[in-house]
Amino acid sequence: MSTKEGGTILQVSGLQVAYRQNGQSVTILDNLAFELKKGEILALIGESGSGKSTIAKAVTGLLPPSAQIGGGALKIGSALIADMSDKSVQWERIRGRGIAMLFQDAQQALNPVMKIKEHFRESLLFHRLASSEAEIVSISVNLLTRLNFAEGHRILDCYPFQLSGGMCQRICLALALCLKPAVLIADEPTSALDTVSQKEVLDLLKRMQEELGLTVLLITHDIAVANAVSDRVIVLNKGVIAEEGDTRAVFSKPQAAYTRQLLSSRSSIAKRPRNREQPHSGKPLLEIVRLEKTFNRKKRVLHDVNLTLNSKEIVGILGQSGCGKSTLAKCIAGLETPNGGRVVYRGTDISRLQGRAKRDICKHIQLVFQDARASLNPGRTALQLVQEPLRYLRIGNEKEREAMARFYLQEVGIVGDMQTRRPPQLSTGQCQRIAIARALVLSPEILICDEAVSALDMSVQAQILALLQRLHKQFGFSILMISHDVRVLRSFCHQIAVMNDGSFCEVKRASELIHESDQPHTQLLLKCAGDLEQGLY
Repeated sequence: MSTKEGGTILQVSGLQVAYRQNGQSVTILDNLAFELKKGEILALIGESGSGKSTIAKAVTGLLPPSAQIGGGALKIGSALIADMSDKSVQWERIRGRGIAMLFQDAQQALNPVMKIKEHFRESLLFHRLASSEAEIVSISVNLLTRLNFAEGHRILDCYPFQLSGGMCQRICLALALCLKPAVLIADEPTSALDTVSQKEVLDLLKRMQEELGLTVLLITHDIAVANAVSDRVIVLNKGVIAEEGDTRAVFSKPQAAYTRQLLSSRSSIAKRPRNREQPHSGKPLLEIVRLEKTFNRKKRVLHDVNLTLNSKEIVGILGQSGCGKSTLAKCIAGLETPNGGRVVYRGTDISRLQGRAKRDICKHIQLVFQDARASLNPGRTALQLVQEPLRYLRIGNEKEREAMARFYLQEVGIVGDMQTRRPPQLSTGQCQRIAIARALVLSPEILICDEAVSALDMSVQAQILALLQRLHKQFGFSILMISHDVRVLRSFCHQIAVMNDGSFCEVKRASELIHESDQPHTQLLLKCAGDLEQGLY
């Protein structure tokens, strides 16, 4: 797959890292050792909490103060660069030229009040790789052109918030490459991107590997991403290497039980959907009629959006980042007011309700956000968090609210002392379960899940989807499942509506949306998803 030149470019040995939590020391990495060959892409895969990102932070000196490095040697090339337990290491000499980082959320990694040109200027001047304005522009435009930007000069004059997530990720890649690093660490570089942008970024990584001899440590929870680009793979489980070897060999004939478990979790989601029976009802539960939404009187985000959701039905909304999916969710939930059209719930237009009328509708339509941890108050316990909507709507007394919260926490699998823990003391999957319980405590008729599983690792994705299916069957609510992952929607939904540039281009039964679309945009989404899955099953 690669044009490896051989020779070890990065070597880590004896790495031990622990975190101080609640007065105790918790081991994250235990005597870890691995090496990276020049010109190869090595994928590091594992579930959340397995220690993947801790490795990236340890070898770049970015660990938080709560981390304790018990030992570990770092070599770049043939020279011993650092004893990682030594607090006097000059990491600024390693970061950038020695090891560059490509972070998960590119839009957060970029300064929102600095133009792209200023980001290049700052990096190139700090590392003394350019001495004039003309040289900065030349290097920047050349790299942007290589990374598929047709108008490099215009991009340099943009702010990060004016660009899509995929474009920002390519800019971050260009910023890393302009330093000509020995190693690029890509930490979950595609998890926040839609399948089209994912494929674009991964194709660029492969192309840079071939053209520049780029060496990459790719950190990901997504087996398909590792399968698409990596030469070798290390499977990490609770800070210990469970298995390593050639990517194709590991994924086709896994030796470790943990690797087989990861593959099984993904395949359970990726299975072709059964021809699920479509729920029928007299009148639609929710109708979206010719909905329009414009920001700042110029930026049209939604136009002529039409959709129907029946009682007990699960409808998926598929589309690329920036196509308007989340804006539609907010319009339905009352968090945004549309500029035109109607949101009709049980025959009543709710799109422009105010005051008490709007508050009364809240209980019927609830929203689960993508980043559960960010949507939960870190200072409150799970029990307190689930009671929030009940307090807001003045439902029940204190004893009744606590009983209802405990019931729904029990239903989502948050039991025992977990109910009195706060979000920082819980895993990402547990936080998502609490967010679901908080939404369901009002007994809504419609649950909107906005990318509710996209940031989760494979096993937790499978658990949350199974949980939602069980709760849907048990309580009978309808679901709008918003995602850029066609694999998730096909396994979970009755129908899938495909959104492109602010409107729906088609609505089809999930069982039909395999390779049977006449719409060019749907075909593009299916092709990109299929390319990532190729060779896995």
